[in-house]
Amino acid sequence: MPEDLRWKTKRFPGSHRHEIFGGTNRQLSIKDGLVIYLVPEMHNMSDKGIHFNKEFMDYAHKIGQITWQKYYNKTEDEFRKRYGKSYL
Repeated sequence: MPEDLRWKTKRFPGSHRHEIFGGTNRQLSIKDGLVIYLVPEMHNMSDKGIHFNKEFMDYAHKIGQITWQKYYNKTEDEFRKRYGKSYL
């Protein structure tokens, strides 16, 4: 997964793990490696956190889908079948 100024792809001290696709897709997200690490404020400890910021969440979903499709050499339709919808 590409590095982004808002998150890291490897755990760091004090970080919170966030599964990009949660709910019923949480275990798939973990299995597929679609997790990011955030400082607490960008996770769920402020209104800027991904859980409270739709724009941030939408961005993570889009980047997560693009990354999954490239890494696994899959199509948008295959992503939709696995995760229930497309975020593109």
